[in-house]
Amino acid sequence: MKGLLWGLALLLSVPAWGAPSGVSSRAWVVIDQASGKELASQQADLPLAPASLTQLMTAYVLLGDVKRNKLRLDERFSVPDAATKVDGARIFLKAGEQVDVETLLQAMLLHSASDATLTLVTGVAGSEAAFVERMNAEARRLGLTRTRFRNATGLHEPGHESSARDLALLSRALLRDFPERQNLFAQRELVFRGITYYNGNRLLWRDSTVSGLKVGRTAQAGYCMAASAQRGDQRRIAVVLGARSDAQRTQDGLRLLNYAFENFESVPLFRAQQPVKVVKLYRGARTSVSMGFLEDFHLLVPRG
Repeated sequence: MKGLLWGLALLLSVPAWGAPSGVSSRAWVVIDQASGKELASQQADLPLAPASLTQLMTAYVLLGDVKRNKLRLDERFSVPDAATKVDGARIFLKAGEQVDVETLLQAMLLHSASDATLTLVTGVAGSEAAFVERMNAEARRLGLTRTRFRNATGLHEPGHESSARDLALLSRALLRDFPERQNLFAQRELVFRGITYYNGNRLLWRDSTVSGLKVGRTAQAGYCMAASAQRGDQRRIAVVLGARSDAQRTQDGLRLLNYAFENFESVPLFRAQQPVKVVKLYRGARTSVSMGFLEDFHLLVPRG
């Protein structure tokens, strides 16, 4: 224990690294995925319109239903008439046609398709309003204190807002709770009815270590991105909001990821559910109890 405290004291005495240079989006944050620790940020708690990064929470709720066997990826939903008239990106669904959940999820995450999103949430909850209640409940449970959802698509609506930090925490929760579905966020293209739709996350082409997660844009929100990457055993998440162009959000996201990988490393100290210490009990129901961590415990240190 003395050795651990001595090591922590040394770590805390290390000067903080300078902020990454050249990042000009309105708000941004980069975190270590394993520990959730913040590595750098600017206006990370500023409530802003999240555009279709909203659909990260839509996906979180839906994938939770899949994991609990309340929803199947091969299940088919009928397209409601309202979905054919919704604004935003679309895959041109027709009212009444049957489309499987997996295709609708891919269209939502890869193309931000509002018609696919509305078909999904209506099929699951009966209405968008009922589904949005579930989204806000999950936001509260995850501790997203700057987030208020008014719809499931991310289209502009007064009071519909989130923050860079909240969206980074949501991204981390998605990768932590549904690692088996990470391929949905890394998919580069989708062919539907003979039309090829390409993922707007240009980092999927520029950096082979990037594995998702989502981009979005509205006139009010500007260009937004939540990007995850893994290099070796290190994993990072960067979120940028309010960029002025697609090129800027792509460059800012890459700068943040490079900064995080080049300057920090996450070191696992204790594994989840493994005893760290056994303590004897006095007149207890048992003679001793094992103590440890519910989740893996990582220490974030300056590289080198």
